[in-house]
Amino acid sequence: MPLLETHIMTIQEPSDVAIDDTGTILWTVTKQPQRVYQLDLTGNVIKELSYHGTDLEGVAYDPRDKTLWILEEESREVIHLDLTGAELGRSATLLTGQHNHGLEGICLSDSGVIFVVNEKSPGLFMRLKSDLTENYRLGLGFARDFSGIAYDIPRQSFWITSDESQRLYRWTPNQVIEQYSLPFAKPEGVAYDPAHHRIYVVSDATNGLYVFDSSPAAAFEHSP
Repeated sequence: MPLLETHIMTIQEPSDVAIDDTGTILWTVTKQPQRVYQLDLTGNVIKELSYHGTDLEGVAYDPRDKTLWILEEESREVIHLDLTGAELGRSATLLTGQHNHGLEGICLSDSGVIFVVNEKSPGLFMRLKSDLTENYRLGLGFARDFSGIAYDIPRQSFWITSDESQRLYRWTPNQVIEQYSLPFAKPEGVAYDPAHHRIYVVSDATNGLYVFDSSPAAAFEHSP
């Protein structure tokens, strides 16, 4: 998968990335400090939201009402925010385990179904009901851990990053369809722009935003 752009951001330790429905705005959460930011497509901060987290990991944009969904890893909570950072609600999952092996990634399908991944011990893919309770889970074992997830609407599949395996996967609940080795450490989150066939990946080791071309033409052009 061709790497188109690399941007080093001024924010520290980005833990995930999401893209809005216009394809012009990114959202991220960071560890130092525990904040939520709106970014442009090159990783520049547009605004900092009012929400103060304690162990932020995931972020997803909801085009239905222009809101955000974020994750608190240690408490295993899914939190709903408006675009100022005001909290609209939260719900705890029933997951238990080590504090730093909890919820890592969150995304929404085109119909608004919320999916989350648990990092490891165990690695899990979960689908949530509208009341944020779990109604399906599947164990994951194709990577050493699972650090981010994005939904690919045209192909009805998921992009998943693995920090420890340093790879990006396109996956359905049946199989890994594609996988790519990433040329940087600690890929922590992924966003997919279907209109422009762009994949955005953030690294909390480099504070980098990496933009890849996932179009079928690019894949054919760069195939061996």
